[in-house]
Amino acid sequence: MFLRLLRHRRGSVSVLSAVVFPVLIGIVALVADFGYALVIKAENQRVADLAAYAGALAYNATTSTTTMNAVVANVVTLNGVASANATASLVTSPTGDGNQAVLVSIATTDPLQLARVLSTTTQLTIGAQAYAELKANTSGCVIALSTSGTGVTLSGGTALTTNNCAVASNATVSAPCGTTITTIAVDYNSSTVPSQPCGGIKPPSGTSAVKILKAITADPLAGASGVTAATARITTVAAEASPSAPTVTTGGDISFAWSASATQAQAVADGCTATFSSPTWTLTCPSGGTYKFGNITIGGGITVNFNTSGTAATTYNFSGSIYNTGSAMTFGPGTYNIAGGVMTGGGTTTTFGAGTFNIGRGGGACSGAGKYSICNTGTKLVFGGPSTFKLQGGIYNAGGSILTLGSGTTNSFLIGSSSDGNAFYAGGGSNTIFADATGSSSLFQLIGNFNVASGGGSCVSVSAAAQHDINGYFSTAGGTTLGAGVYTVNGYVALGANGGGDVTCNGVSVGMAGTGVTFVISAVTKPSSGTCSGQAFCLAAGYSNVTLTAPSSGTTAQLLVVGPISSANTAGATFAEGASNTSLSGTFYFPNGPVTLSGGASVGNGAGQCLELVGSQITLTGGTTLASNCIASTSSSSTVKLVQ
Repeated sequence: MFLRLLRHRRGSVSVLSAVVFPVLIGIVALVADFGYALVIKAENQRVADLAAYAGALAYNATTSTTTMNAVVANVVTLNGVASANATASLVTSPTGDGNQAVLVSIATTDPLQLARVLSTTTQLTIGAQAYAELKANTSGCVIALSTSGTGVTLSGGTALTTNNCAVASNATVSAPCGTTITTIAVDYNSSTVPSQPCGGIKPPSGTSAVKILKAITADPLAGASGVTAATARITTVAAEASPSAPTVTTGGDISFAWSASATQAQAVADGCTATFSSPTWTLTCPSGGTYKFGNITIGGGITVNFNTSGTAATTYNFSGSIYNTGSAMTFGPGTYNIAGGVMTGGGTTTTFGAGTFNIGRGGGACSGAGKYSICNTGTKLVFGGPSTFKLQGGIYNAGGSILTLGSGTTNSFLIGSSSDGNAFYAGGGSNTIFADATGSSSLFQLIGNFNVASGGGSCVSVSAAAQHDINGYFSTAGGTTLGAGVYTVNGYVALGANGGGDVTCNGVSVGMAGTGVTFVISAVTKPSSGTCSGQAFCLAAGYSNVTLTAPSSGTTAQLLVVGPISSANTAGATFAEGASNTSLSGTFYFPNGPVTLSGGASVGNGAGQCLELVGSQITLTGGTTLASNCIASTSSSSTVKLVQ
């Protein structure tokens, strides 16, 4: 019987079923419980994403972690998750770009129903995480780019105000007691939060809080076509050379003296006639001809009318110089080729009609300085216009003298260097006018320094021109009015490096004024001493009326000052010695050099204007103030993005 039972096949099926059936029950239990858990996990992830994004928006608006946590709790509760099961924290973004992120973690439990037949565990923990990154916008108007410098630093009763845009630093931000930063947002990238021991970082009126975010700020003009094109011209300017002196054949000297016979004879020998009616000489040459002379001199108290009725088609060649030490000289229009320069002495008045002036360097030192093509130490020297100037040796306008170079809009200036390196020099109390050079063939090129460095009390008006090429430094101590255009300076720019300050010019107090101007500075040379030592741009000596506005269109639109863009040149900019009431509108761009305000200086901009100040680092000391009225492109200093 036992053997029959062993041989019975239906018994083997029952045993196998008894073994397999519990396993099948367990698999079904696991599939059911863990499948449901996956549904819950997906729901938790959805809630975590919503909460992280909402929390980031809340932090972005208030910079308050308390508000952030409250918003996260509300969002998870509204989506069916107990607030106790969710946590929020401000962390470094997992993208590795240095920005901050809001991390929300959710952990809920789900009871096991069927799977308990295989385990003693009664519930399963289901987690989810979400990161919402706070990404900085390019809305800063005061920006310190260097990651290794001091960033934005205030000390000594200073104030920085940007009511509608952010203050940004790729290093630290420091507002110690007694200083204030008033702004809608601060972006920083140091290991520590901005230092404000006395709560010096404040929101502007009508704004509830300052948004303080850890974020990297990109150079807003890196690779910008306008900057690239403007700085590329420096190479062109550096290669520009002084023109040569005109080559003319030797002519006879004429001395307009009280004795008539010798003068009349030489005038006839030169193809002209001369008459004398004491104390006035009148020289007349047929119009349209070419005439050669040697040196022209004039005796004390004498007046000369030099072919004043001639036409522009007349050419005058001088193998020597024209030297007025008399009373007055008046020259008609025409082409003047003067090998030995034009010189005027004290108390004289000299006037030229419109024409072309090719003038070599004078043979002797001008007023104890270098050798110049135009040496004006008289009362007044006027060149009519429109005129073309091609000067081998520069222009000297002595203290108290008046010099007018052209009139109208189509003048042209190619001014070489004097023997002391200046293309233009003006003394204290002088007045100089360069007429506009906006014609299609006009030039404004100074191959040498623009030097009014010790000319306190002087007034200078510079031409409007598309390009102002200055192969040297630009230094002024008086009032300077700039015509519109780009000023490419192969050196440095300094106002008040050796004293000076505002001057009343034509009834208006001016330090420097210019609309539609852009300075592009190489800083291949820098001041070697004084307040401006080592700087590419310097404003000092108590200037209180400096107003500069960048062009609103063209390749340099919104560019006001562009400093060295090579990382090898770290020359910066300084505003010092009480230089106040400075209004700058446009971008002041020193990506590799520090910008410093000291000694009570103040820099701002007028209503409706915008100053964007970019430096490697920005420092305010000694009672200075800095303000920008720029309006940020968005109402916040960062955007929010789910990243993980």
